Amino acid sequence: MKIVTFFNNKGGVGKTTTVVNLASYLSMYYEKKVLLIDLDPQSNSTQLIVHEKNWLDYYGKDPIHKTIYNYFENMDEGAPTLENQGIPLLASQNNYKIDLIPGHPKLAMIDDLMSKSWNGTLGQDKGELRKLNWLNQMKPWLNDYDFVFIDVGPSLGALNRSILLNTDYFFAPMGSDIFSLLGVENIATWMKRWMELYTDALKNIQKSDSDYDFTSFSKKYSINDNVTLSSRFIGYSIQQYSKRKFADKERPVQAYEKVIKDMHSVILRYLGGFMPEGMKEEQIKLGDIPYVYSIVPLSQTSNTPIFELNYKSGVRGNQTSSVTEYKRYIQVIAENFLKNTDDTK
Repeated sequence: MKIVTFFNNKGGVGKTTTVVNLASYLSMYYEKKVLLIDLDPQSNSTQLIVHEKNWLDYYGKDPIHKTIYNYFENMDEGAPTLENQGIPLLASQNNYKIDLIPGHPKLAMIDDLMSKSWNGTLGQDKGELRKLNWLNQMKPWLNDYDFVFIDVGPSLGALNRSILLNTDYFFAPMGSDIFSLLGVENIATWMKRWMELYTDALKNIQKSDSDYDFTSFSKKYSINDNVTLSSRFIGYSIQQYSKRKFADKERPVQAYEKVIKDMHSVILRYLGGFMPEGMKEEQIKLGDIPYVYSIVPLSQTSNTPIFELNYKSGVRGNQTSSVTEYKRYIQVIAENFLKNTDDTK
C-alpha cells in the first residue's frame, strides 16, 4: 500500500480533477484497488464523486454516513488517536469505481488542532507527537489497498504539513503559468524547514531522557522517526492552456510556452532533492492534462470520470474527440505513475 498526496501551493491547476480521474483510471483499467481520502476542506473531490441528491446523507442535520471529520472527532476532544470509521463510500457505489472517505468543511478546525500538535511536538510533548502522526495510525487499516490517494487544499497550513510529512509520495499537478512555479519554490522551502524542525524535535525528545526507549515508543504509536524516507516527489503533470484560435489554426501563446519550457528545470531545482533514490530526472514529468473545459461540467453533473463520458452523459458533436483526447493523456500519466511507484504488475 502506498499513500500519495496530490498537492500544489497554487490553486486552479486541475489538481482535484486529476486525482479523481487518475484514481478511477487505475481502478478501471489496471485493476488497482484505490482509496481516495478527501482532506480538502472544500471537499471538491467528494462533490465530483457523490451525487448532490445524496449530500444530505453526509452533511445533513442527522447524517447517516461518515466523513473524514468523524475519524478526528475523538482527537478533537483530546484523545491522541483517530477512530476507525470504516469506508463510507465503496467503489461499487459510485461511477469512479474507487473507495472514498468524503471530506468535510469542519476540517478547517482540525488545522488548528494540528497547529497545536506541531507546537507541542517541538516542545517535546509525546502526546502531541502522536496526534501529529495521525496519518500513520490509519495505515494498518488500509493495507488492502494498492494506493491511497489524498486530495488536499493549496494551503501550507498545519493539516497539510501533518500529511506531507507522513505521506509516501507527493504528486504536483501544475498549471502552465508562472504562479505554479512560484508554488513549487514555496513547497520546497517549507518542506525542508518542516523536516529539519521535526527531526530536531525527535532528537530533543530523546536528549531530554537518554534512558527512554524512543524506538519502542515510535513503533508502538506509529511515529515517523525518519522523515527523509517519506514524502518522496513522484512527479508532476502540466495542465495545458487554451490556445488562441485563428482562421487557419490554433496558435500558442508565447508567455505560456516559455513557462512550460522552463518548468522541468525549475521543478528539478527545487524538488529534485525529494525524488526517490534511483529515479531518473526525465521520469518526473508524468504527462500533460489537455484543456477540455467544455466537458468538465458534464463530468461534474453526471458524477462520471471524464474519460467515461458518452452520449448519455450529455456529450455531443466534437466533445467526443475531447473525451478521447483526455483518455489518451490520462493513460500516459497512469503508465508513468505506475513506473515511478514501482507498481507495474
